Amino acid sequence: MAHPPETRMTLRSAYIGGLPLEAAADQAGVPYATARNWFRAARQEGADWDKFRAASLIVAGGGIEQAMGRIIAAALMRCEALLEGLQDPEISPVDAAKAMATLSDTVAKLRAGGKSLMPEADKLGIAMDVLKRLAAYIQENHPQQAGAFAELLPVFGEELAKAYG
Repeated sequence: MAHPPETRMTLRSAYIGGLPLEAAADQAGVPYATARNWFRAARQEGADWDKFRAASLIVAGGGIEQAMGRIIAAALMRCEALLEGLQDPEISPVDAAKAMATLSDTVAKLRAGGKSLMPEADKLGIAMDVLKRLAAYIQENHPQQAGAFAELLPVFGEELAKAYG
């Protein structure tokens, strides 16, 4: 069944406005599969709805931090709903597998979104991981140097704060 262009715009607007694709499809009155096809087609044509959505959240106010906060909150609510659904004793194995796949996809998209919208936070996470691994390595392989490492770490942190502060 062919849909008028207005239906596609309704879907796009609802999604960019913050609704998950499933909810946007319901609002536009189209099957989820149709919404997913339109979403993919738009991306292939260079009109990435996710990028428009991110920009819309930033423009809506509060800057990148608040936009990421809204994205994270929405994703966490979605994850919570999926997890609650999995606790239903009458859920079929097929539906449980679909819910787990959706949950995994949501988490992956959230991580990817965080990396693209807040690259500095992603870099900070990597740096913290490196420092933790270095501390563990020193403690395990060179315990006599652990005191010196612990003594130098705050000084190093102050230097980083000056450089990036």
